[in-house]
Amino acid sequence: MVKRALGARIVDSTMDEAAVSPRFIACSVGLAAVVMVVFAETAQAQVPTIDIQKTCRAAASVMVNLMGGSTSQNDVEICLETENKARQQILKDWSTYQASDREGCIQANVYLPSYTEWLTCFEMNKSVREARQQRGREMIGLTNPDGSVTMPSVRSLGINMRGGDRY
Repeated sequence: MVKRALGARIVDSTMDEAAVSPRFIACSVGLAAVVMVVFAETAQAQVPTIDIQKTCRAAASVMVNLMGGSTSQNDVEICLETENKARQQILKDWSTYQASDREGCIQANVYLPSYTEWLTCFEMNKSVREARQQRGREMIGLTNPDGSVTMPSVRSLGINMRGGDRY
């Protein structure tokens, strides 16, 4: 049994787990919360801040020009809500986005930026990558050793190419 002085108390290092566990759990939860806050702040620091008021007013104005009539405050509020939700999703998923996607999708100084547009860009890039991976698996049997691709015969696709049916 090892005893050591901790302040004015003597602490027994062989304390049973029930006495140590709550303290350990509380410290672990506190540490986890700090780590989560640091990661969230890191993502927030990397995602540019957009003036969504400006973006939403401009979007509402464009709709007025396209559709005629006048814009309502409701249109702007719906836009603001959508933009805020998109920003929260981007912050939540920031660590899962590839660096090339972050660089390609977030162009804050090139056009009137939108979190919704950025989120759509991230989702589209992910979908394209997944489709290319799937296509790559399907193409394995068609790729020749020299890298060229041999397409399947027309007959294997169920197309009957008789002499009179040529295009």
